[in-house]
Amino acid sequence: MNIAFEQLLIEFEIKPTAVIFIDLMKFHLKTVERMNEFANRMLNEDSPFSLIVKMWKEDVDAHSYTDKADFVYDYYRDKKAAFERLFQEPAHDWKMDRYETDDPERIYDTYLEQGKYSHMTEVAMFA
Repeated sequence: MNIAFEQLLIEFEIKPTAVIFIDLMKFHLKTVERMNEFANRMLNEDSPFSLIVKMWKEDVDAHSYTDKADFVYDYYRDKKAAFERLFQEPAHDWKMDRYETDDPERIYDTYLEQGKYSHMTEVAMFA
Protein backbone atom coordinates (compact mmCIF):
# COMPACT_ATOMS: atom_id res chain seq x y z
CA MET A 1 0.00 0.00 0.00
CA ASN A 2 1.36 3.44 -0.76
CA ILE A 3 1.48 6.25 1.77
CA ALA A 4 -1.23 8.37 0.11
CA PHE A 5 -3.66 5.46 0.18
CA GLU A 6 -2.86 4.69 3.81
CA GLN A 7 -3.49 8.35 4.64
CA LEU A 8 -6.97 8.09 3.13
CA LEU A 9 -7.73 5.11 5.33
CA ILE A 10 -6.61 6.99 8.43
CA GLU A 11 -8.27 10.28 7.47
CA PHE A 12 -11.66 8.70 6.86
CA GLU A 13 -11.39 6.20 9.72
CA ILE A 14 -11.56 3.08 7.59
CA LYS A 15 -10.65 0.11 9.74
CA PRO A 16 -8.08 -2.41 8.49
CA THR A 17 -10.64 -5.17 9.05
CA ALA A 18 -12.80 -3.73 6.24
CA VAL A 19 -10.81 -5.78 3.73
CA ILE A 20 -13.48 -6.05 1.02
CA PHE A 21 -14.12 -2.31 1.11
CA ILE A 22 -10.39 -1.54 1.09
CA ASP A 23 -9.98 -3.89 -1.87
CA LEU A 24 -12.68 -1.99 -3.75
CA MET A 25 -11.03 1.32 -2.86
CA LYS A 26 -7.68 0.05 -4.16
CA PHE A 27 -9.35 -0.93 -7.42
CA HIS A 28 -10.93 2.49 -7.99
CA LEU A 29 -8.23 4.71 -6.49
CA LYS A 30 -5.19 3.47 -8.41
CA THR A 31 -3.67 6.88 -9.10
CA VAL A 32 -2.78 9.86 -6.95
CA GLU A 33 -5.27 11.88 -8.99
CA ARG A 34 -8.09 9.48 -8.14
CA MET A 35 -7.10 9.48 -4.46
CA ASN A 36 -7.16 13.28 -4.47
CA GLU A 37 -10.54 13.26 -6.20
CA PHE A 38 -11.86 10.90 -3.53
CA ALA A 39 -10.52 13.10 -0.71
CA ASN A 40 -11.98 16.26 -2.26
CA ARG A 41 -15.37 14.69 -2.93
CA MET A 42 -15.54 13.36 0.63
CA LEU A 43 -16.14 16.96 1.75
CA ASN A 44 -19.69 16.60 0.35
CA GLU A 45 -20.35 12.98 1.33
CA ASP A 46 -21.72 11.26 4.40
CA SER A 47 -19.47 8.22 4.23
CA PRO A 48 -16.54 6.78 2.27
CA PHE A 49 -18.74 3.83 1.32
CA SER A 50 -21.40 5.97 -0.36
CA LEU A 51 -18.71 7.82 -2.31
CA ILE A 52 -16.92 4.68 -3.50
CA VAL A 53 -20.29 3.30 -4.68
CA LYS A 54 -20.88 6.51 -6.66
CA MET A 55 -17.41 6.31 -8.15
CA TRP A 56 -17.95 2.63 -9.01
CA LYS A 57 -21.16 3.51 -10.88
CA GLU A 58 -19.37 6.32 -12.70
CA ASP A 59 -16.62 3.88 -13.69
CA VAL A 60 -19.20 1.37 -14.93
CA ASP A 61 -20.79 4.11 -17.04
CA ALA A 62 -17.43 5.27 -18.41
CA HIS A 63 -15.42 2.07 -18.85
CA SER A 64 -17.62 -1.05 -18.92
CA TYR A 65 -18.43 -2.87 -22.14
CA THR A 66 -21.26 -1.63 -24.31
CA ASP A 67 -20.77 -4.31 -26.95
CA LYS A 68 -21.03 -8.05 -26.38
CA ALA A 69 -18.53 -8.87 -29.14
CA ASP A 70 -15.84 -6.78 -27.42
CA PHE A 71 -16.43 -8.61 -24.13
CA VAL A 72 -16.34 -12.02 -25.83
CA TYR A 73 -13.10 -11.16 -27.65
CA ASP A 74 -11.44 -9.87 -24.48
CA TYR A 75 -12.76 -12.80 -22.41
CA TYR A 76 -10.89 -15.28 -24.59
CA ARG A 77 -7.71 -13.17 -24.43
CA ASP A 78 -7.74 -12.41 -20.68
CA LYS A 79 -10.75 -13.56 -18.67
CA LYS A 80 -9.78 -11.70 -15.49
CA ALA A 81 -9.25 -8.37 -17.27
CA ALA A 82 -12.54 -8.78 -19.15
CA PHE A 83 -14.43 -9.43 -15.90
CA GLU A 84 -12.78 -6.43 -14.24
CA ARG A 85 -13.70 -4.14 -17.11
CA LEU A 86 -17.28 -5.43 -17.28
CA PHE A 87 -18.02 -5.17 -13.57
CA GLN A 88 -15.48 -2.49 -12.58
CA GLU A 89 -14.51 -4.50 -9.53
CA PRO A 90 -11.63 -6.83 -8.64
CA ALA A 91 -12.04 -10.23 -10.31
CA HIS A 92 -10.56 -12.56 -7.73
CA ASP A 93 -10.25 -16.26 -8.53
CA TRP A 94 -12.91 -17.13 -5.95
CA LYS A 95 -15.37 -14.88 -7.82
CA MET A 96 -14.52 -16.36 -11.22
CA ASP A 97 -14.82 -19.86 -9.77
CA ARG A 98 -18.49 -19.20 -8.96
CA TYR A 99 -19.38 -19.25 -12.65
CA GLU A 100 -20.71 -22.61 -13.77
CA THR A 101 -20.40 -21.55 -17.40
CA ASP A 102 -17.37 -20.56 -19.42
CA ASP A 103 -19.55 -19.07 -22.17
CA PRO A 104 -18.84 -15.32 -22.38
CA GLU A 105 -21.99 -14.66 -24.43
CA ARG A 106 -24.15 -16.21 -21.71
CA ILE A 107 -22.28 -14.26 -19.04
CA TYR A 108 -22.75 -10.97 -20.91
CA ASP A 109 -26.44 -11.64 -21.57
CA THR A 110 -26.97 -12.46 -17.89
CA TYR A 111 -25.13 -9.27 -16.95
CA LEU A 112 -27.52 -7.25 -19.12
CA GLU A 113 -30.53 -9.02 -17.58
CA GLN A 114 -29.30 -8.28 -14.05
CA GLY A 115 -28.52 -4.64 -14.86
CA LYS A 116 -25.35 -2.72 -15.52
CA TYR A 117 -24.73 -2.06 -11.83
CA SER A 118 -24.81 -5.73 -10.90
CA HIS A 119 -21.83 -7.34 -9.22
CA MET A 120 -19.79 -10.27 -10.42
CA THR A 121 -21.12 -12.63 -7.77
CA GLU A 122 -24.74 -11.65 -8.53
CA VAL A 123 -24.38 -12.50 -12.21
CA ALA A 124 -22.63 -15.78 -11.34
CA MET A 125 -25.79 -16.99 -9.59
CA PHE A 126 -27.77 -16.80 -12.83
CA ALA A 127 -25.19 -17.43 -15.58
